[in-house]
Amino acid sequence: MVPDNMLLEPPFEGACLYPKITEPPRRRWYSRKIFFIPVSVLATMLIIAVVLGSVLGSRSTNNAPVNMCDGFVRHENWDIYGNDISLVGGVINYATCCSICRANKECAAFVYSPSSKECWSKKSVESGGIFNDKKISGYKVNVCNDFVSKDRWNIPGNDILSSSVQQPDYASCCSTCQAIYGCLAFTYSPSSQQCWPKTSMSSEHMCDGLVRKDGWDIPGNDILPSPVQQPDYASCCSKCQATPECIAFTYSPSSQRCSLKTSMRNGGNSTGDTITGYRFLPLRASLIDIHPNAKWSKNGITIAGGNGQGSGINQLSKPCGLYVDDDQTIYVADQLNHRIVEWKWNATSGQVVAGGNGQGIGDHQLNNPYDVIIDKERDSLLVCDNSNKRVVRWPRRNGTSGETISSNISCVGLTMDENGSLYVSDNKINEVRRYLRGESQGTVIAGGNEYGNRLNQLGYPQYLFVDRDHSVYVSEWNNPRVMKWTEGAKEGIIVAGDQGQGNGLTQLTNTQGVVVDQLGTVYVADFLNDRIMRWSRGAKEGSIIVGGNGQGNQSNQLNRPVGLSFDRHGNLYVVEWENHR
Repeated sequence: MVPDNMLLEPPFEGACLYPKITEPPRRRWYSRKIFFIPVSVLATMLIIAVVLGSVLGSRSTNNAPVNMCDGFVRHENWDIYGNDISLVGGVINYATCCSICRANKECAAFVYSPSSKECWSKKSVESGGIFNDKKISGYKVNVCNDFVSKDRWNIPGNDILSSSVQQPDYASCCSTCQAIYGCLAFTYSPSSQQCWPKTSMSSEHMCDGLVRKDGWDIPGNDILPSPVQQPDYASCCSKCQATPECIAFTYSPSSQRCSLKTSMRNGGNSTGDTITGYRFLPLRASLIDIHPNAKWSKNGITIAGGNGQGSGINQLSKPCGLYVDDDQTIYVADQLNHRIVEWKWNATSGQVVAGGNGQGIGDHQLNNPYDVIIDKERDSLLVCDNSNKRVVRWPRRNGTSGETISSNISCVGLTMDENGSLYVSDNKINEVRRYLRGESQGTVIAGGNEYGNRLNQLGYPQYLFVDRDHSVYVSEWNNPRVMKWTEGAKEGIIVAGDQGQGNGLTQLTNTQGVVVDQLGTVYVADFLNDRIMRWSRGAKEGSIIVGGNGQGNQSNQLNRPVGLSFDRHGNLYVVEWENHR
């Protein structure tokens, strides 16, 4: 049970909004690091081994007959996720895996891992899966699922390949599209037997799935050693969509030069000729689709903090929110050190990038920061400076002071949508506001009807997630639930919890960080239960994916989880407030 005083308005000094919880004498405080929890794919309810976020096993590349199979197209470096029929171990080679698939009338494709000798039979190839240099896929040439056929119709532009490919029939062209990352459509000519895989059905000036920004350039972060020639914006976009690591691209109509980018990490700048396109991922979401039955390692890997609670550059003190960048650099709101710390991948210590000048109200100071995100377009940090009742913009490059962009707000959680609109939770007046770019007042989009537990109210709102449809997910400290507020709604929808406080699978206690995947599955940090819960869309109860083994410092335990985020690869990051990691 939760102590009665936990339901009172929490203090705002040195407790990340939480009053101190009196620990039983048998418990101790531990100091370790933020957990980095790799994701693995579930195949027929068996967990594939995880190694630092690698999703699957390894492969071989010789072209011996054991690696051939008549009637199936072989696709190197590819995994087809979902649609599993069976998983068989001890399979000696690719051809044997293919034979297992052919023996099953339902099987349309298979995936083979030579290193683990595992073979997955599949009902369908769906949209083609995802690049993986540790897998080999095979699929039938006459399978064409999930595509609508339209005779005597051509889709101009948006070509993935530099030229068409020869295919004997429509189904084979369809199979080619299904096996190419980013292919959403194709055209086929029976007379010439030419096949053109496409990224979309839109015009040469548009590209589905990416945000277009005219007069903008992204410096650096190039995938290719030099730009490639493309006839139009959509063709450049298609090139990006067909490249798994491509997050953004720039295109010059005058020179027809197309540059593919791994990220927007360096921000951007105005330019007269260049057009930028970029994938918009909801902040803290995964780039890859997460399988509905995905499993994560039960044992976390510490990646930041540790070395005891303190103010050293290799220490944290009551960390709260975090942001994970494209290159897996993390930014942590280090609450009691009144600073934001950047930890690069595999670093043994962090670097102060905002605050760190003592507790105070000066432009160069922070006072109990609770959350941090990055505005890629402005190349700056946005910080919830809670005890100073403000949101601060801090230059990302060598910034020595911040600029207040919103004041008189008891900010706890921050996020941003693809239009640059900022969303802020206000713990004092129980509302969430949206600020359009350049706006100072904002509009209430959730709560705003005083403290309470009705569907139009919030009870100390905490962290936020905004999806592609601009629906806002809100965790609450005093209401054991997560609420979804669709754009323009006057009331929220309960998507997790609300069955009273407790540790049952239908219950939550003091919800914190929240993220949502492409299926609408909600992941929430269940603070007082020391666990991360997953709630599928429409589910009446959740499942424990991390923690839930009691409060402690073991690799399979959590100690008051707060911040929560995916990285682009689907790995899960958790901030532990009591363990200073």
